Amino acid sequence: MPSRSLPSWAPLSAAERDRLDENVHRLAADIRDNGPMPFIDYMERVLYDPESGYYSRQAVFGEPGDYITAPTLSPLFGRALARQCAQVLEHHGGDVIEVGGGTGHLALDILTALEPAGPAPDRYWLVERSAGLRERAQALIAHAAPQWRERVHIVAEWPRVKARIILANELLDALPTTRFRVTADGIRPLHVAASETGLGFVPGPRDRALEARLAPLALPVGYESEVTPASEDWLAGAAEHLDSGLILVIDYGFPQSEFYHPDRGGGTVMCHFRQHAHPDPLILPGLQDITAHVDFTALARAGARLGLDIAGYTSQAGLLLALGLAEEAPTDLKALQAIKRLTLPHEMGELFKAIAFTRNLSIPLRGFALFDRRHTLGL
Repeated sequence: MPSRSLPSWAPLSAAERDRLDENVHRLAADIRDNGPMPFIDYMERVLYDPESGYYSRQAVFGEPGDYITAPTLSPLFGRALARQCAQVLEHHGGDVIEVGGGTGHLALDILTALEPAGPAPDRYWLVERSAGLRERAQALIAHAAPQWRERVHIVAEWPRVKARIILANELLDALPTTRFRVTADGIRPLHVAASETGLGFVPGPRDRALEARLAPLALPVGYESEVTPASEDWLAGAAEHLDSGLILVIDYGFPQSEFYHPDRGGGTVMCHFRQHAHPDPLILPGLQDITAHVDFTALARAGARLGLDIAGYTSQAGLLLALGLAEEAPTDLKALQAIKRLTLPHEMGELFKAIAFTRNLSIPLRGFALFDRRHTLGL
């Protein structure tokens, strides 16, 4: 089966075209043998397969890659988060676990903003599934922060420790999601099928559990969107690793009233390829990033069920400004542009949100002191 025709903004090298054709061929063979593939399984495969998945590649972040994250944009982001970490650590001490640490830039910026002898973590655990990204993080920390070498541990899975702080920046949006369509005879998860013209979506069988979850929203026929129980499962795993302390999640997303707004009837799936954002997850399997926004209301409700306190919810701009980002004196135009991009509403400032979960932590969190939006979650 041939790959689908590609838009003009996605020219491929011969090697990339070969890889794409191979990925599509493998997917089509699997679909022929087993039937249409649930989108959640498709997303898991094209992102995380160790041989053909997107994250098996080396350069995915920053200017050479497909999209820019806040840590790759500027160290100012990590330095601001370091102030929130210091506030918690100065009262209690303990370990920090960063999940989905990528190339290690956020870890580096947080650690270099903290003095080893000051309010700093006993150990900093960077959890990253991709072997290639773990190697890059290891090299970065060894070169740029050798004073932290003994305290930093870069691992593939959750360590068997309790942490004081757990961080997740742009992690939950990349978890595999269930995409669905509301039809006249019920809510159906969307599956990926193969035809002579390429990959496409077909509705799967009715899912009673999915219908029960979405029934209170009364979505109209034709509406498409996503649910991501994996985010709630992730939070449950994080809660198991939390001592008294803080879980801080920063990601794309909305409260539920905005997530399933009538005007958002095409869902929130977004893909990135060479700094170009688009909504089609089927055209470049294994070569592009695929994300789905976070339903922060569902995440907050999961936290409450786990016995966690919802200690704050705000925009990325609100978080960073409360943590003193505006007090930074830009040393050059690049730093000034980074501050604008991190905080302006039409850039990252409003698109990204931050939510804090705590356990047995009585201090008011500095990062949520300016613009706390917990009332918008509809809890």
